[in-house]
Amino acid sequence: MQRLPRPAVSGTGRGQIHGTDHAAATWMDRDVSRDDDDEADDDDDDDDEETGLTHAQRKKRRRRRRRRKHMRLDQRVAEDGDVQKTEDRLARGTMLRNIAINAALIGLWYSFSISISVYNKWMFSKSGVGGKEKGLDFHFPLFTTGVHMIIQFSLAAGVLYFFPRFRPAQPPPSTSLDSPPNKPLMTKWFYLSRIGPCGTATALDIGLGNFSLRFISLTFYTMCKSSVLSFVLLFAFLFRLEKPTWALCAIILVMTTGVIMMVAGETAFDALGFLLVMSAAASSGFRWSLTQILLLRNPATGNPFSSIFFLTPVMFLALAALSLPIEGPANILSGIHALAAAKGWFAGSVIMLFPGCLAFLMVAAEFALLQRSSVVTLSVCGIFKEVLTISVASVVFGDELSPINLSGLVVTILSIAGYNYLKWGRMREEAQAKAKARKPWSYSLVGIYIG
Repeated sequence: MQRLPRPAVSGTGRGQIHGTDHAAATWMDRDVSRDDDDEADDDDDDDDEETGLTHAQRKKRRRRRRRRKHMRLDQRVAEDGDVQKTEDRLARGTMLRNIAINAALIGLWYSFSISISVYNKWMFSKSGVGGKEKGLDFHFPLFTTGVHMIIQFSLAAGVLYFFPRFRPAQPPPSTSLDSPPNKPLMTKWFYLSRIGPCGTATALDIGLGNFSLRFISLTFYTMCKSSVLSFVLLFAFLFRLEKPTWALCAIILVMTTGVIMMVAGETAFDALGFLLVMSAAASSGFRWSLTQILLLRNPATGNPFSSIFFLTPVMFLALAALSLPIEGPANILSGIHALAAAKGWFAGSVIMLFPGCLAFLMVAAEFALLQRSSVVTLSVCGIFKEVLTISVASVVFGDELSPINLSGLVVTILSIAGYNYLKWGRMREEAQAKAKARKPWSYSLVGIYIG
């Protein structure tokens, strides 16, 4: 019986699978392919004898077959390299996108924060622009900050009302009859045990900080507030929000040295103002750690606007509890009438309410940045913001810096650069890990959107 010739293995076989279905071919068994090629060689020798090919023709045909086999092997190696390139491109794109978003949030945070710091210094002290023009010298910073809480609550409620996508997500309804009913997003116990301490600490941070501006310069206030990083790290380690490392501790040590050098040159030292601002720094470290826990572990405070909505009532009550005995209701009313008489009711209302709008935008940018990074990253970016605030204060209010202060600024900036380098490496590793975790068959689809 005459044997029918077997179809020869050509480029439309296994090699084409590699070319057209990139993801599946990468993971095929290469040993099986090699065995198939050897079997094809033996079968083709039999076919050559039956078709009457000469010895030279058979050698030439074998060379062509080996060349095709090596070409397929090179193609497999090239495709493995394409997978690695795709992973690197995904990791690089993810990292650059995260950096761009974080940089935009940091820029907004810096703008609003520096503006409100300069505004509060002008409003609550006698210092004016350039050290010559007189400030407003409004003696009720705690009451004013409480009014700002009402403004922030109203703005947050408006955002949640007109933009439903920012509202906290309701849990899916349970389908089982035996399962217990779903708990509400915000329980009384959670509000008292989490929201209450966080709101109180935030009120102390903002209220005591604004109160200290009556006694110390904006430059000294900013330099003392830089010590908040040590309190942030303390509470972050206690709440297990950050894992301590030797590199992080070394960067923090250098940064603390720079802050101490900045404070060492202060000549107009006021003990009460220093005590107030350090108390505000300790409260700030506590409240940012609690805030990160709120944002990460509860859907009711899963975005900046819902966090502001739930926190500001507690902050208002805490500030009112401080303002009434310290500043006095009668003195507050007389101060409001004096402001209206000097500036008019409309201008006086704008002066009182405008910082609340700035504070709302600043806190929203802060919370959004905290969601995308960590509390330590936020505090380090905050120190660089304070360096900018010192520079602005020296221009606006005429605050002077000694050579020791300037040296401290340089040391602080270098430590911030070191932390950013450390954070950059960590972000790159996380982005590469996420890229490798993707399914192989998804690369061809993802490449359509990122290529």
